[in-house]
Amino acid sequence: MTLNELRVKIDEIDLRIKEQFLQRMKVAEEVAVSKSKTGDKILKPEREEEVIQQLTGDMDGEWKLSYTSFLKKIMEVSRTFQYRKMLDLGADFQIGFQEEEPVIKQACYQGLQGSYSELATGTIFPEAESVPVGTFEAVFLHIRSGEAQAGVLPLENTTAGGVYEVYDLLQKYELYINYCKIVKIDHCLAAVRGARLEEIREVYSHPQALVQCAEFLKQQGLAAKTSSNTAVGAKDVADAKDQRKGAICSKEAAERYDLNILLEGINHNRENATKFVAVSRQLIVKENHDRIAIVFACPHRSGSLAGVLGIFGDYGVNLTEIHSRPDGKNSWEYLFYVDFTGNLKDERIRALFYQLTEELPFVKIIGSYQSKQD
Repeated sequence: MTLNELRVKIDEIDLRIKEQFLQRMKVAEEVAVSKSKTGDKILKPEREEEVIQQLTGDMDGEWKLSYTSFLKKIMEVSRTFQYRKMLDLGADFQIGFQEEEPVIKQACYQGLQGSYSELATGTIFPEAESVPVGTFEAVFLHIRSGEAQAGVLPLENTTAGGVYEVYDLLQKYELYINYCKIVKIDHCLAAVRGARLEEIREVYSHPQALVQCAEFLKQQGLAAKTSSNTAVGAKDVADAKDQRKGAICSKEAAERYDLNILLEGINHNRENATKFVAVSRQLIVKENHDRIAIVFACPHRSGSLAGVLGIFGDYGVNLTEIHSRPDGKNSWEYLFYVDFTGNLKDERIRALFYQLTEELPFVKIIGSYQSKQD
């Protein structure tokens, strides 16, 4: 057969598959109606596995694997359709949030004045008092106790990756991401007055800043020393009054602690930027929000993560970030933090969360915010 003849044959088969698919979805709709009356679960893993075993029992090799994937995708699409139908039929599932923003009188951040976190806090909450605290966890504790109404935290950097301690704290405390600000990061090397570049032996800064300037440190043969914050490193160098010590920090921090800037722009990635988020005790959803942040755990089944990620695609949402973290309870078990496009007011997103809540052992919304920058 010629290529065109083969294509015609494929088209004929695809048409028959389409007809069978539509018939299957019609039956799936009837199943959803039935289960809405009985309260039965849509996902029955043992039933799906039984069907797959029956249909692939006489197959082997790569065809069996491929057909199994085909069947699983059909079942996944069918379930997605059924969840949306169940909501249309009145299933009791709501996402709790509020639209009114709280009044932010105090916003806290980790570090000292002159840090990038302070700059981000002032940008997000220009009318609020910016309050420095010692640790990331202290930010969460201040908000939970009511001492501050919001906190600003670095979540991810384009060079050094995620700030995983913050991800872990988002899971530990009942706080929500409500704002996002991308801050361009341009590090400088600063030292006490009179110090020269050739005299510097040790450089102090936050571990992420040290990673962002790793190539510079290697080229100069400088020893990296960690500080809890870039501004803390600057202050410590100023207090030490040692011309052999330098700090990687912002220009604002260098000026605040009366340090001399020896070099600017020492981060090797010229597009270096950090995503800062603001958290509070309320889940706020506004019309202009276009990002949702969640954390979830996967069922203990082969291919479960791929299956979960496929669900997002079935609802037409785009994953913008994904990170895994140990769950802190069981060895080799993980939580997955995902950011994706959408708004929690959208009925399509409500259906997505209905399905995730029904099918996953754990899922939690940790934020809703606007990603577009002014």
